[in-house]
Amino acid sequence: MSDGFYGADVAQLRHLATAMRSAGTTLQMQLSNFNAGVASTRWPGPDAEHFRQDWKSGHSRVLRDAVAFLNSAAAELGRNANEQDAASSADGLGSVWSPSGTSPGAPRPADLNGKSAAQIQAWWSGLTADQRQSLIRDYPAEAGNTNGIPFDARVEANRANAQDRIDWLNENDPEPVFNPMVMSLGYPQSFAKDHEAWEKRQSYLQKVVDGDIKLAAYDPGKNSIVEMIGDFDSGTTTAVTYVPGTLTNEASFYGGGPQEVPHRLEQSDQTGGTVVFVYKGTEFPDGDPAEAFLIEAKSDEFVADKSPVLRDFQAAVDLEKPSSSRTAAMGHSWGFRLIAGSENDGARYDKVIALSGAAMPPGWTADPESAYSSFTYPDILLTAERSGVVGENYPMKEPAFDKHAYAPPGGMDQLDMYSMENHSLIATTDAGNEEALEDVLEEIRRR
Repeated sequence: MSDGFYGADVAQLRHLATAMRSAGTTLQMQLSNFNAGVASTRWPGPDAEHFRQDWKSGHSRVLRDAVAFLNSAAAELGRNANEQDAASSADGLGSVWSPSGTSPGAPRPADLNGKSAAQIQAWWSGLTADQRQSLIRDYPAEAGNTNGIPFDARVEANRANAQDRIDWLNENDPEPVFNPMVMSLGYPQSFAKDHEAWEKRQSYLQKVVDGDIKLAAYDPGKNSIVEMIGDFDSGTTTAVTYVPGTLTNEASFYGGGPQEVPHRLEQSDQTGGTVVFVYKGTEFPDGDPAEAFLIEAKSDEFVADKSPVLRDFQAAVDLEKPSSSRTAAMGHSWGFRLIAGSENDGARYDKVIALSGAAMPPGWTADPESAYSSFTYPDILLTAERSGVVGENYPMKEPAFDKHAYAPPGGMDQLDMYSMENHSLIATTDAGNEEALEDVLEEIRRR
């Protein structure tokens, strides 16, 4: 054995990497179960609210950090095993490694720490093609979710992340199997519903793996999924960041609901110059409906905690877009509130569009260089805003917004003021929303 090298059993390294990865996925599953339990347990009162805030701000983050550590350590061990195999092939010394455990110039997650998107972009441009592929192969979680890494590389990495997710789900949440011994009258319908949900999940993730769906971000441990619709390249003339509303979660993407309007935006551009990022890059108000609507969606602290993540994502979009292209942010319901929060944090968009938008967070002011517009039907949110129940400043009140109000399909009714259907309609491609949607498209196209 040469001086300066230390032997290591490659098989044992890979075994340890597998064990750590398995522990990370198990802990992630437990964290998801805990999150669901905390959100859905009926427990009213100040003690319950205090516990939920402690869980979200402290305990759950500790577990997420533990998951991230285990996954990172597993990737590091796997990479070291690969490097030793390569060294063995090159010099015939057997499985050896240097005291640093790295080969010269190999990119590592530590290289990304503490860097802005612009610094990451500059760092990436200095890598060789082999080094870039090494990062994507060995650290897909980091490569697929780090702002400043080009979006085509992120999409490639997230294909691997989707395959890892499929493998984990197959082991921990496999296909439901019908049990003929269950005699409950509602069981067949319940089973059919569960199986349909499983099929949608598997189909969506497999399309990501196959390259039919492009994910610009995918990190289930951080409640993050961002789908990219269209091409983001030198021909891009309009880059839209579309933020869906309250109750949006990863499963929402499986059914295609959040992508309805974005697909229409991209397809309506005959030049092929529009790309749309369907953004859910962090936790949304998506637990128990009562908590989601009445607590999280109204909370100034909740949106202030999430909006910097959108700001940083938008910084990556701004870095990569052609200099002559325009940006637009479009948000439905709470999704618009998140966009306004990102403006508080320093994000800037050429156009800002609210679809039945929730109130802006405290401290928001209109950017004089941005064009603002609001589109809505009479609905329960607008009634609550006008009654002072939620928010002090909202798009249909704020003077900076061009305002567009529409009569619901079938004409006005007094009950429309309390309609959830109208609130959802504005963010769909339903025939009844065609007039409003055409106006939205015209606003996007207007220079």
